[in-house]
Amino acid sequence: MCFSGDAFWNCFYCAEGNKLKDCCDCDECDRCELCYSCLNCRDCFNATYSQDCRRTSESLFCYDCIGCNNCFGCAGIRQKNYCLFNNQLSPEDYKKGVMEWKLKGFDAIWEEFEKIKVKIPHQHAMMYRVDDSTGDHLENAQRAYFCFSSGNLQDCGCVYRVYPVYGDKNADTWDAYGAVDLEQCYEVIQVGKAYNCNFCYYCEVTRDCDYCFQVFNSKNCFGCVGLNHGEYMILNQKYEPEEWARKRAEIIEQMKKDGQWGSWPLPEGQRFDTD
Repeated sequence: MCFSGDAFWNCFYCAEGNKLKDCCDCDECDRCELCYSCLNCRDCFNATYSQDCRRTSESLFCYDCIGCNNCFGCAGIRQKNYCLFNNQLSPEDYKKGVMEWKLKGFDAIWEEFEKIKVKIPHQHAMMYRVDDSTGDHLENAQRAYFCFSSGNLQDCGCVYRVYPVYGDKNADTWDAYGAVDLEQCYEVIQVGKAYNCNFCYYCEVTRDCDYCFQVFNSKNCFGCVGLNHGEYMILNQKYEPEEWARKRAEIIEQMKKDGQWGSWPLPEGQRFDTD
């Protein structure tokens, strides 16, 4: 029961994440292990009921904590250990305090946790190592416009949940969702390791492909569906490279005349409003 994720191991009920191991009920988390009920967390280990935390381990009920270990009910702290509701304690007092609060039950802990959260300043957007960019929940981004929950972006715009998994960055890509390792791509959904691909859905390891669905390990494909290791194909038919280029140009010219080129195809009888 996991959805829209990449590189999951032993996970349950997780969505919109990358590189998760032994996690449950996590959403938009990346590179986490042994986490439960976390949201928008990065590089966390054994964290529970946490949100917007980074490099935090052995912690419960934390919000916007970075580089912390053994924290309980904390918010907005940095590089801290053994903190209970933002109070610094010794390891022994911390363990004793945690046990006492656990005996009070979930509702009491959550109520106190919410009191701590409203006392700290909240960032207008969660951004880390970001330059000349707009959006929210970004990391390692340069010149990224209106991007959200993404990382390692360069000259990208209007993307959501776009991260590098096997490469080092996503570059020159616009209008993408749920994708990894992209370069010079436009209007793609659930696409991975792609270069110069446009209007593709659920494709992986593709290059120079347009209007494709479920195409894998392929290049120079146009309007293809359900291919693996395809090359120089149009509507799933094989062509010689020169013939393929000629027919592709003819189709694109006709699509431009019909007002269909440069946008997702619509069901018969429907058209985009160009006014």
